[in-house]
Amino acid sequence: MADEVVWSGGKLVHAKVTDKVNAKIEKGALTVAHALVLHQTGAATAASSFSSYDKGENGAHFLIDTDGTLYQTARIDQKCWHVGKVRSRCMEMKSCTPEELKVANAILFKKGESYNVRIDNLYQHEAAKSYPDRFPLNEDSLGIEIVGSFDAKAQTYAAVTKDQNEALTWLVDVLTVKLALGSGDVFTHGAIGYKQPTEASTAQWTKP
Repeated sequence: MADEVVWSGGKLVHAKVTDKVNAKIEKGALTVAHALVLHQTGAATAASSFSSYDKGENGAHFLIDTDGTLYQTARIDQKCWHVGKVRSRCMEMKSCTPEELKVANAILFKKGESYNVRIDNLYQHEAAKSYPDRFPLNEDSLGIEIVGSFDAKAQTYAAVTKDQNEALTWLVDVLTVKLALGSGDVFTHGAIGYKQPTEASTAQWTKP
């Protein structure tokens, strides 16, 4: 597995990986990756994501199609815009010190400010911290997109397929070895950001 792969110029060279690196979604050097963040695309096909990437905005480092086909879409030494604003980690984990909780609550529930402003201010407060005291950001994580549609009426993402989970398990294994990550350094976007909580919630990346 991890010892069978080759890394070249930020690319994962392996028979299981198709090179679809798109420089348009690479946003500058990524000097360290402390974590992996798992996403779902909100669309039913990989082609939709490739088309979106051509616009040069948001993107991730890898993309897993519904049949398990694995694409690398950005080099691992380049940043991608894939995380967005994150929640307070200590609030979500219920691990804040009394002082930290007081500060975070003062920001999050400040009277006279809109919800968006309060969320942005809390994000800025979190971004000033070092990982792992906060959730991972664009500046220190790799993103893995899993193709999966979003049902707007039910407000849920499609279940991750068996083939996708098998590909994801292999990829996470390779990346955790390459980046010297621990089991606690893999996050779903729905758990750390202000997106739908079901995003990547059915993803499985640990071996049975």
